[in-house]
Amino acid sequence: MSAQVKSFEVSDALESSLRGFASANPSITLVPEEKVLFRKTEKKNVALLSGGGCGHEPTHAGFVGKGMLGGAVCGDIFASPSTKQILNGIRLVSQSSSGVLLIVKNYTGDVLHFGLSAERARALGIDCRVAVVGDDVAVGREKGGMVGRRALAGTVLVHKIVGAFAEEHSEKYGVQGCEKVANIITNNLVTIGSSLDHCKVPGRKFESELNEKQMELGMGIHNEPGVKVLEPIPSTEELISKHMLPKLLDPADKDRHFVDFDKDDKVVLLINNLGGVSNLIISSIAAKTTDFLKKDYNITPAQTITGTLMTSFNQDGFSITLLNATKATKQLNKEFKEVDCVFKLLNAPTTAPGWPIAPNSEEAPSYNKDLLKDEIKVKDAGSYDFDKFSKWMQSGAEKLIKAEPHITSLDNKVGDGDCGYTLVAGAKGITENLDKLSKESLSEATAQISDFIESSMGGTSGGLYSILISGFSQGLIEACKDEKEPVTPELTAKAFDYALDTLYKYTRARPGSSTMIDALEPFIKEFSSSKDFSKAVKAAEEGAKSTATFEAKFGRASYVGDSSQVEDPGAVGLVEFLKGVQSAL
Repeated sequence: MSAQVKSFEVSDALESSLRGFASANPSITLVPEEKVLFRKTEKKNVALLSGGGCGHEPTHAGFVGKGMLGGAVCGDIFASPSTKQILNGIRLVSQSSSGVLLIVKNYTGDVLHFGLSAERARALGIDCRVAVVGDDVAVGREKGGMVGRRALAGTVLVHKIVGAFAEEHSEKYGVQGCEKVANIITNNLVTIGSSLDHCKVPGRKFESELNEKQMELGMGIHNEPGVKVLEPIPSTEELISKHMLPKLLDPADKDRHFVDFDKDDKVVLLINNLGGVSNLIISSIAAKTTDFLKKDYNITPAQTITGTLMTSFNQDGFSITLLNATKATKQLNKEFKEVDCVFKLLNAPTTAPGWPIAPNSEEAPSYNKDLLKDEIKVKDAGSYDFDKFSKWMQSGAEKLIKAEPHITSLDNKVGDGDCGYTLVAGAKGITENLDKLSKESLSEATAQISDFIESSMGGTSGGLYSILISGFSQGLIEACKDEKEPVTPELTAKAFDYALDTLYKYTRARPGSSTMIDALEPFIKEFSSSKDFSKAVKAAEEGAKSTATFEAKFGRASYVGDSSQVEDPGAVGLVEFLKGVQSAL
């Protein structure tokens, strides 16, 4: 069993969620007693009504809007709405529409209740039809039997495409035409999801059959089992390339091969967040999936959609959906001559708040790559021994890398835990680019190092060190009488002084602020006075130790209640690098 998970809980979560959603969307009306949300539909248009159990938000309420759904009927958590609820939803949207198409996810309760409601609506004289969506490939033909495929995130593409068709072509093709479009899109959709664990349902005890070394390939949106449990958990890249995409695209898997994808077919890729994955990782998954589609299947998605569209509460997983837009377009054109293509419908405007794509007809701009060429060129000053300098930098980096766990542990106490990694990234930014440095001019070499550090470190530390080293480069230029003058301790001291003055233009941190300045200024002042690197390093070390005697005034450590007992990790990191250089002198 997995460990208990923390999650926010509220009383009457379902009802308050619907009220909150309606209050944030003034064009949508909530009928609380029926849990129905609906909008105005033009009398000439077909209204699309969908729904099902709650817990999959923004599906379905988030897709109520012009160009998508006319309404949504919400059941209890993971439970179909009742026939009464659905029939009342049909009555509400039929007031201002030419007919109603029910778009239903292929789950037994949903199909039964929506189907019975449609029959009763027709008996009342309402033109009402049902389109059932099933896009999941996890449960193949053998296990699925007569039930067919479960419905996953591909359902949202049906909402969008049929919604755009209804907006433009309802008068001519009516409910029957909208039903045909829904079936065509469904027949060209495949989806598979994967999750690290089951979701936590509000108000219920968290239960899972998975341990910390397992994950589920093909898990459904109600915690249903999928294809199989994977143990150990593969990397995300392996999960996509070796487990998920083959289930969608392998024609040899007759049990799960539902849609053909030929070489020249245009494909829509949808990466859906099941609720618990960060936006950064979802975007990365989209890029990785695109790479594997190109490399392994010769498929380049014509359009990629990413976002949180159909969730399972906080499920730590994602799904991949592929829509064969070429085959769907051919079938649409055979039925409806006015429809240009799937992409036109997919990208038609909608006011649905949950749809992640804003209308955009502009083409992405091109640019001249020559504009971005790195040309770090400053005035040459200070001839130096490049081989010795390289050894000093490598030694400093090695010492810093060894100290990273200690620096990270300090930063976990007074910061956000990334100081060690950031400093190591900067050190590697230097050592991995040593071969690119100027061999004759230290002013140019340090200007180049400034650029490498800014690119590799990022954040505040990267900016500060980049400014410091840029100042050192300019300090050499100011101090040297000519470009061939050899670098001496005296010139170095002048350059260090100039660098510190430059840095102080852009930060108010000073000794006593519990930052890397507490080590940097003593180092520079001692070296400027004695020209002795070892004495300067000792002064820096004493400065770093002093930061454990007062509270931080800058950086994330300044937000901590009491940081006065912990050495500043940035100061410690600087000292470790300087000690490494010292050992190589």
